[in-house]
Amino acid sequence: MSTLSDIAKAAGVSTGVVSRVVNGDTTLRISKDTRDRVLKAIEDLDYTPNVAARSLRSARSAVLAFVVHDVSNSVYREILDGAQSAAAEAGKSLVLADASSSHQSPAGLLRLINGGGLDGLVIQGSGEDADEIIARAARRNMPIVALQARLTTKAHLLRVNDYEAARIAAEHLHELGHREIGCIATGEGLSFTNERLRGIKAIYPGFSDKNIRHSDPDVEAGALATAALLDDRPQLTALICLNVLGAVGALRTMRRLSLDVPTDLSIVAVHDLALAQDLATPLTTVQTPLFELGKIAIELVLSEGLEPRAETIIEKSPELILRKSTAPPS
Repeated sequence: MSTLSDIAKAAGVSTGVVSRVVNGDTTLRISKDTRDRVLKAIEDLDYTPNVAARSLRSARSAVLAFVVHDVSNSVYREILDGAQSAAAEAGKSLVLADASSSHQSPAGLLRLINGGGLDGLVIQGSGEDADEIIARAARRNMPIVALQARLTTKAHLLRVNDYEAARIAAEHLHELGHREIGCIATGEGLSFTNERLRGIKAIYPGFSDKNIRHSDPDVEAGALATAALLDDRPQLTALICLNVLGAVGALRTMRRLSLDVPTDLSIVAVHDLALAQDLATPLTTVQTPLFELGKIAIELVLSEGLEPRAETIIEKSPELILRKSTAPPS
């Protein structure tokens, strides 16, 4: 079995750097190239942290683990409802872990989700190192399903039709007459972000990267990204937010700037939440099958012969939900 020293030697770094990457130390300051070398060495040498290795040798139980990033994110509620429904139907218990919690490092999560033995693991992908480390540690003894973002390890990818969701949003704005649109996107370089941007460009072939700002999927980040984009591109008449919480942030920025939605700027969001219809300006959204995403994830992870590195796209199509935040350009 590979050790931290083996990884350090292969990556050309100290064992301390490897340890801090493995444990998700947010204060570690290394270049992207260095971090990528460490992660590649972990993959190539099939490294598993000792705590996980001990746990993975333990007996199985009727437990499934579901790892998310920021459990307070309300988008996850519908996904988790679907997952809980499928787990209960299968007679399984579902353990929820937050990979973004300041109180939990990847090693701590490994102790939590592997300590009693698992029948399967679902990871809501975000492109963070923790996803890869957790999946690599668990992969030998259990099936793994990654939601939305592809992992480099042998996990089965399950996602909604991100291309179609964004294409529907863009088509709605185009039919209203908008020609100068912007986008508050999700994490740069993530597979689902790329698919959503591809959907926009199917309707707006000349869509410029200058009209995009990437943002974390939360209200404050969406507000800041919207302010930066409008400051740089004041000619925009409409905005597609690739996460509904980012759209709530966009509404916050519009209020702060004393601008009206949709008179001054139309806003449409990917994903729908109950709160979207209860805002001062109810949000037009593209509803995606989040409940089905969670439910099918559990069904897949429990299925016989789950194919690693394969991909499943949920068949249920996204649906435009018309509310008050979009209108023809004034």
